[in-house]
Amino acid sequence: MKRVCAACGYPRSKFLFEKDGYSILRCKNCCFEFVDFQPGDGFTSDFYTKDYFVDGHDKCGYADYLQEKPNLMRSNIKRVRFIENYVSGGSILDVGCSAGFFLEALGPRWDPYGCEPSGAMVEFAREKFGERITRAALEEYEPGRTFDVITMWDCLEHTVEPNLFIRKALSLLKDDGFLFLGTPDAGSPAPRVLGRYWYYYVPPSHLQYFDRWNIEIFLERNGFRMRRLVYFAKYVSLAEIVANLGYMFGNQGMKQLSERLLRSSRWNVSIPYMVFDDMVVMARKSTRFND
Repeated sequence: MKRVCAACGYPRSKFLFEKDGYSILRCKNCCFEFVDFQPGDGFTSDFYTKDYFVDGHDKCGYADYLQEKPNLMRSNIKRVRFIENYVSGGSILDVGCSAGFFLEALGPRWDPYGCEPSGAMVEFAREKFGERITRAALEEYEPGRTFDVITMWDCLEHTVEPNLFIRKALSLLKDDGFLFLGTPDAGSPAPRVLGRYWYYYVPPSHLQYFDRWNIEIFLERNGFRMRRLVYFAKYVSLAEIVANLGYMFGNQGMKQLSERLLRSSRWNVSIPYMVFDDMVVMARKSTRFND
């Protein structure tokens, strides 16, 4: 099939499988995987509405994003510690900041900003951060300044045009700036074992699937040098796990159980999971792309 690979630029790919009516393709050169889908203008703002973040499993979203805050904050604190191994403070832009939970995890040495396409999440984040939060996709974001650090957590896999997206990040980063991103690893053991039932194969929410090798190719082609790649455990509520299983296997009973767990403070416990399929990358702006 003739679809140019977003990671390496190779013009040919092969069909892997179909998931929920969408074809998943794999580049024949670097094994980057992507959904054969070309949405129209406004897809991002139209798709990531409130019903993605609450009762959102019809969109492969969240049972209740705001209720997941304790688990998300535990993951965010680990991310901040990782960042502060390399840079201790400065201006920071969180791309796809949702309700601003990552920005909340930052200490006083940071000057935080966020951009987010979901109006419902921007409204919530502005309660704490005010006009520092802009309702916009990254490609449309015009802050009139550059940043010491840009973060994008669980964001790159959602993008329609990943090269345009990452080039915009490059333009907003200072010449000595840092990029930190987290995205699923499609080359890890989990998708090899689970195949099309891997919980991150959720089109049209997730459209791009990198692995630890082609993410480096992708970043280098777009002006970055990858310096570090690690894997972190994530924390998820039992309700969210059950809801995801219900989506994966089309089981309505699991979705109903998830709704009951959401209402239970006793049984909706926090569960850490670590199967090495969530990679975190640190990259620097390449000097050959500097002005």
